[in-house]
Amino acid sequence: MNWDRRAFVKFAVGAVVGLHASPLVPKLMDDVAIWTQNWSWVPDPETGGVAFAKSINPATLTGVKTRLVNARLSGPRVIRVEGDPEHPLSQGGVVAADASTPQKAYYGKMRADAAMMRKEGVRGRVKAGEALKEVAAKLGQLAEEGKAKQVAIIADDPYSVTGEMLMRLAAAYGTPNLVFMPSAKQTLALAGGLMFGQSAIGFDLINSEYTISFGTPLLEGFGAPVATRKAFASWRKDPMHRATLVQVEPRSSVTAGQADIWLACKPGNEGALAYAVANLIIEAGQADAAVTGAQGFDQFKAMLAGMYGLDKVSKNSGVPAEKIKAVAEGFMKAKKAVAVCGPGDAGDPGKLFDFMAVLALNAVKGNLGKPGGVVVRADMPWKALGESIQMPDEPRLDGGDGSMGSYNAYNLANSALKGAPYPLEALIVVGCNPAFSGPQALVMQKLIDQTPFVVSINEYLDETALMADVVLPAASFLECWGDCASAYGAAQAFYGVHQPLISIFPEAKASGDWVLALAKKLGGGVAAALPYEDAKAALADRASGMGGLEDLAAQGYWMQDKPAYGFEFKTPSGKLELKPQGLGGNLPVPAPYIQPTGERPLLMAGIPSLRTGCGGEPMSPYQLKILDDVTLAHKDQLVAEINPKTAHEMHLGEGDVVEIASAAGKIAVRLHLYNGAAPGMVFVPVGLGHTAFGMYLKDKGANFFEAVEVVADPGSGLPQWALTPVSIAKAGGVSHV
Repeated sequence: MNWDRRAFVKFAVGAVVGLHASPLVPKLMDDVAIWTQNWSWVPDPETGGVAFAKSINPATLTGVKTRLVNARLSGPRVIRVEGDPEHPLSQGGVVAADASTPQKAYYGKMRADAAMMRKEGVRGRVKAGEALKEVAAKLGQLAEEGKAKQVAIIADDPYSVTGEMLMRLAAAYGTPNLVFMPSAKQTLALAGGLMFGQSAIGFDLINSEYTISFGTPLLEGFGAPVATRKAFASWRKDPMHRATLVQVEPRSSVTAGQADIWLACKPGNEGALAYAVANLIIEAGQADAAVTGAQGFDQFKAMLAGMYGLDKVSKNSGVPAEKIKAVAEGFMKAKKAVAVCGPGDAGDPGKLFDFMAVLALNAVKGNLGKPGGVVVRADMPWKALGESIQMPDEPRLDGGDGSMGSYNAYNLANSALKGAPYPLEALIVVGCNPAFSGPQALVMQKLIDQTPFVVSINEYLDETALMADVVLPAASFLECWGDCASAYGAAQAFYGVHQPLISIFPEAKASGDWVLALAKKLGGGVAAALPYEDAKAALADRASGMGGLEDLAAQGYWMQDKPAYGFEFKTPSGKLELKPQGLGGNLPVPAPYIQPTGERPLLMAGIPSLRTGCGGEPMSPYQLKILDDVTLAHKDQLVAEINPKTAHEMHLGEGDVVEIASAAGKIAVRLHLYNGAAPGMVFVPVGLGHTAFGMYLKDKGANFFEAVEVVADPGSGLPQWALTPVSIAKAGGVSHV
């Protein structure tokens, strides 16, 4: 018998029950308690005074309350991270990633706990000053040789103080090649800007009485996940006035399972369904005046009638016409209703066409600027870190113009690998892990492997850091000053600040502190662009319009008092633009449906989960432990879902080990037959399959991002990987999941 921890605990508990009258009971209970805590990453408990401090987890935007103990030998230690009941968004709630923060902070195998540098092919620990000197010397040399543009920076969050520092550093240094990891924030800002002249678009979920979610994993990580779940809970509080949730997607997900109505559409038809509902509202004569008086309304109306009529969309999407009509009637009748678009199940930015269709549906309903509808967040009252610096007039490797909606790490990688218009000489990766989460992990790994000099500034010793020439260890949010801004789709502007509460690894410091230290080493115009002593000083300057840093840190956040109702169009025409001038006065072009082929007859999509995340941040040992067997079988094998009918047609069965292959890569999984999966598709969990992070996470499952095929969205140009044509071949070995 295999004695894993779970089996041991079950055996021990059974023994305790059987021996309840025995004097062995206290000793046995004590041994069980000790044994189950005997993991290397658990801090040794020490007695001392207990204190509490408010903070913000920038990975989840959860307002947390940290419990600290003043240990006798090592100073303050965090022993618990829980929800802050006074935080307006969290209201005492947390998700697994918040609760397990201490595990990730203290587990040395997961953390980049010291500076590292590769010398003659061998990487080892070095003093932080030596590593920083090496980076500055290399960048200085490239600048002197006129190769500043051949340095690229890939970072995580353009809205953070570190993101703003990187923009200033890149411009002053002389490279146009700063990109941020693709996100749905880009797509929503672009769609809102084109149609409304407003980019800070939010969905007033908590006040909605009827919500239609078009392919959005609302309960699996939408926006600030705790706040979204609180909104969902509020919909269920009053049985007499129960709010309605409609979920549109091809899989019976957590959100679909909790929804009142699930429209099981064929993949890629979400935007078409939104237009079909809008068309029914217009045909009923219930369209809002802002729409009927909008630029291009006649053409828009004709387009809906011709391309998105009820029968046509029903046939293409597989959703019965009567169900679409019932949802349209419910949406029309509800006083407070909102249609939501968002990040795809695999964390992709989403299609511009779908986002514009959903925003158009909201406009047709007449809920712009209304309670429970679509709102515009207030401007953030932060202060810029200095006068703007002109980006160098050099061609960008990603082909964009450097605006917030045009960052494209995938295009940058492909252009650099081709050497067109020039190759990269150095790459700096800050706060993200493109070698794992891509887009298209194998392409990003190739970019890192072929770039002569790679630097990783990260809290974790992740896949990207393991490939880097220099690693500069970043501190966790428990150890340093930092910030985060409004979540995707938030109805109210929000700004969170975290501060150092503990010190775990002495060399680790805020990513912003590393950026400032590098700027000082480079000197000249770069140093002048970032004249701050440390990240705290930069934050104090940035937050000066929010009441001062100390007060802000004590509270943990600044937040817009309430959603701003009322709506102003700031388009060139001053009206809603259904045919945006930013698109040359054309209606949005639908993205061509990804179609399976004879060689690759199925479509692969991701399965999101709050337990696994999307891979940007690693899971904790706790998060791994709570995974069920239909996500990770036998502790290390990823489980993919397939419809039993599709499996039968392909002569596949429950527990078969198969290889899923696309034009870009392949992964090995075990199959689970699931009636909630759309026929003709295979659904793969996202966030597993790491090759880093030590025994608790390494080699657990397979990496979804190694098999995705990335395409460019025809509307935004952003990378898309929501659907990938794949083949499945049996790899041998069958066991029950």
